[in-house]
Amino acid sequence: MSGDGAADGRSESEGELETSRRDFALGVGGLGALALGGAGAYLSTADSSTGQTYIVKQGKLRWEASPVSYKDKTVETFYGYQSASESANPAIDLASDGAASRLFLYEGPVGTSLVFLHGGADAEQGGTAFFKFSGLSRSSGEWAVRDDAVSVDDDFEKWEGGNAKVKWEWGAGETDGGAFWGVGDTESTIKVSAKTLRGVDAWTFRSGDDGSRSFEVTDAKPVSIRSAEKKSVKRVNVDIMPESDANTFDPYAKDAITVAVKSPPDGADESEWVSPGDVDPGNVSVNFGSRRYLAGGNGASPQRYSRQNGALYLEYKVKAASFSLDSAYGFLVGKTDSYTWFRGKDAVQPGGFNNADSETPLVVTDLNANPEGGDAEHLAAEYVEFTNDGDAALDLTGHTVTDSEGWEFHFPDGFTLDAGASVLLHTGGGEWTDADLYWGLDTPVWGNEGDTIRVTDADGDTILRHTYSR
Repeated sequence: MSGDGAADGRSESEGELETSRRDFALGVGGLGALALGGAGAYLSTADSSTGQTYIVKQGKLRWEASPVSYKDKTVETFYGYQSASESANPAIDLASDGAASRLFLYEGPVGTSLVFLHGGADAEQGGTAFFKFSGLSRSSGEWAVRDDAVSVDDDFEKWEGGNAKVKWEWGAGETDGGAFWGVGDTESTIKVSAKTLRGVDAWTFRSGDDGSRSFEVTDAKPVSIRSAEKKSVKRVNVDIMPESDANTFDPYAKDAITVAVKSPPDGADESEWVSPGDVDPGNVSVNFGSRRYLAGGNGASPQRYSRQNGALYLEYKVKAASFSLDSAYGFLVGKTDSYTWFRGKDAVQPGGFNNADSETPLVVTDLNANPEGGDAEHLAAEYVEFTNDGDAALDLTGHTVTDSEGWEFHFPDGFTLDAGASVLLHTGGGEWTDADLYWGLDTPVWGNEGDTIRVTDADGDTILRHTYSR
């Protein structure tokens, strides 16, 4: 094939830790699981085997998520703790960013676990994560994984009263963490407060079977997790300062700022989105502000609103939204009824400072590396599915897909993936459409025993790395 989507051939601790690496006073409740630290998040997670759903909340921010799962393996096997290195070796590559703290639910063959994973092999320095939590009785579960466990008289120290305290410490090039098994059937609310996060640049909640979706959170307020029952969290298409492309403003001025709620993006699954007509600011709170402000349980209220050409326009006081010069996004949150919440965001540049991260919303959502009948005989049936998990269209011009052996596929110029839309990249030949691209190769690409899917942007920077094993 040509350069427009052509297949190029193969291309070439801080100090010594104390004897007890963590204080674990696990109280009647508490899964440290909610290391979610942040960004005020409500995570609704679907339990793939039981259909149970959870809502995770911090402040006024909410998200939906689903448990990580891997080939019916137990959480202990998935976590892959290696005693020689005193670190984790998860079956899915979740620890490539060493300066991160991660939290996720894991669905095993029986039961759900809440998993912490701090640090990584690439961590240039160690760190500390100290959490307090409540809401889960030890009689309902136990620690199935203890990363670099030390000798203690009682598993992770004794439970004391109704509160639990967890202190993890790890060195450079190491991980720390654990997995608490037995969180799937509780109807109570579990709360976690992040008291210390040191040596951590990002705190994320991972979601999806392969953990490829992530939600950044903060340590602003306690995080809670509970059964969602009939409730859900949807997305809303937000355009901050629709009259301006840069979204630049003085965060301390007494000016007004306009936030538009628009129809779901073209190509998006409308069942996952809220439309402007569903939002009624006259009867239901619609809060706006920075991530940290909303995570802290605060939010600006609209001063006035109007509707025009199918869109809803909300006007807020800039200063009331509590942005600072390091704010990267503005968030709009609310609900349409007693069962449906919504969340949307748009990049902002307070004071002209552009702090929006460069992380791509592109994720791997499906893979068929070994199609029935053999991949060599059915090359068009070997594919990887990419999905735009963001709120806006994603231009993939200049982006390249590679495997671990050096095969390359270049997305065609002008190829755009709408918000929520997916595209299958087939190894063999076929007719290109908006939903199907074909590599045109006469040999399999993706290893049946495992491989790494990597996507680089036009500058050659890696924006997506997805590793899988058999």
